[in-house]
Order: sequence, then C-alpha cells, then structure tokens
Amino acid sequence: MSAGLLVLLLSLFVITSLIKRKNSFIKEELLVHLLQMLSTVLSMYVVYSTHNSLLKKQGLPLMNQVVSWAILASSLVVPLLSSPVLFQRLNSILLSLMSTYLLLSTGYEALFPLVLSCLMFIWIHMEQETLQQSGVCCKQKLTSIQFSYNTDIIQFRHLCLDDIRRAFFLVFFLVTAFFGTGNIASINSFDLASVYCFLTVFSPFMMGSLMMWKILIPFVLVMCAFEAVQLTTQLSSKSLFLIVLVISDIMALHFFFLVKDYGSWLDIGTSISHYVIVMSMTIFLVFLNGLAQLLTTKKLRLYGKPKSHLI
Repeated sequence: MSAGLLVLLLSLFVITSLIKRKNSFIKEELLVHLLQMLSTVLSMYVVYSTHNSLLKKQGLPLMNQVVSWAILASSLVVPLLSSPVLFQRLNSILLSLMSTYLLLSTGYEALFPLVLSCLMFIWIHMEQETLQQSGVCCKQKLTSIQFSYNTDIIQFRHLCLDDIRRAFFLVFFLVTAFFGTGNIASINSFDLASVYCFLTVFSPFMMGSLMMWKILIPFVLVMCAFEAVQLTTQLSSKSLFLIVLVISDIMALHFFFLVKDYGSWLDIGTSISHYVIVMSMTIFLVFLNGLAQLLTTKKLRLYGKPKSHLI
C-alpha cells in the first residue's frame, strides 16, 4: 500500500510538471496517465480487499480476480498509447508495470521496482551529463528526446572508454534486478501468496508463469532505462552487445574455476547455478532488449486510428 501511494505521488508530480509546459501534454496523453493512475488505485484496492477476504476465509472475490487479470493484460498495451518522449514513455512503463507488481507483492518487495526506477532515472541523467562534459555533440535535451523506431546510423559514434562503464553498469543493474526480489535459483523461495489476487486454486504452471513475470519486471525496467541511455549517448546496440559479451565471458571464466564437484549438494548446486546464470546472460539480454525496444518505440493511437511508428 505504501508503494502504491508513492507511485501515485510520483504520477501527480509528473502530470503537474508536464501540464505546466505549453503544447507538450495533449488530452490523449493526459487520459492515458489518468487511466494508469486509476489502474494503480484499483491494484491497491484489490490487494487490500483480497487480503481481508482471505483473512475471513471467504475466498478470492470474482470481481477482484477479473480486475487483476485485466490489469495484467493491459500492462504491456497501455504504455504504447503514451507519448514517445523519453521521460513520458519511461514514466508510463513504470506505472503500468508497477500496477501489476503491486498485485504480485505481499510486503516490502513492492518498493524494490520503484527504488530501482529512481536509480535508473539518476543513471540516465548522469550519463547525459558525462556525455556533455566529454565534448561529444549532444544537441537535444532529455525533455525533448523521443524514442525512434528507425534510428539514423549516422548518429552512431565510435566506442570510447566511457562505454565500458555503461556496459558494466548494465550488467551490474541486471544482476541487482536478478537477486533483488528473491533467490531466483529456487522458485520455491517465492511465497505462493503472491498470486492470490489472480487465483487461489493450485495450478503450478499458471502460478509459476505469474512468478516469472514478477521476476522479469525489474529486468524490463533496467533494459528500458538502458534504451534511453543508448539513445542519449548515441551508442549502437551491436557495440553494446560486444562489450557485454566480453564482460560475461570474463565472469563466466571466473565462475567456471569456482565450480565444485565435492562437498554438500548445496555448495555444488550453487556453484553450478552461478556459472549457468552468467553463461545464459547474453541470450537473455537479447530477449529483454527486444521487449524494451517494443515498449519504448512502438506507438498506438486511440479512437481507432492506425498503428504508426515515430520516424
């Protein structure tokens, strides 16, 4: 509930700051933001109502279950209706994913994506300031940069030493998101009460899918933030993958020599899982990058207008 209130306060701050700017916040965008704020309020109500209903041993109300699945289904569609301006789109993605994350949370872990997102905004600002101080040409401000589906190749620049730091930060934030919500190596470490807003009848595949989506939400927030960093610093995604691949290989080589074939089963399993996690990071990164590009660059129109890309 506290995380939901903080999200609503952040949304009000963003809306008031955008309304003060002339010709930058049309009615359609305001409607999308209000819809996302309503979705957050509904998530808070569903969590509170479901908790009280289960305490009274009355089961999961049907209306709560319908609202929960509707919020989950719309969490990846509503951000596509928002403006492609950098901070407006990132804020829209945060609101939609947080609504779903609130439904899948049972305690203080609901604050983790919000704190992680604030850290991502600081990272974007820091990289922008670093780029300006290094002498690289950067004509646009963060408030005017827009996500583009087709990026001009001429805008890309050659790699520099600062790009190694950006790739390292990406790996660090991915590992932070990886272990930020629990021990991902064991799905049993997650409480089944996390999915009680969606279903209470035991269904291992459905419950496992919902828990996996809860785990993926911080990853999506990190990759969307890096899409913004990549855009503001004029960095090619192919160059990024090469740097991340080198870092992943160095980490994999390190964990390979730490693999144990003796001792307790816990020590053996932990050493092997660390090695496998690092080895699969590159393939996992490609999937997350595609999802982040879809959420940041795709643009849908209301009132039956056709789909379009911002060029």
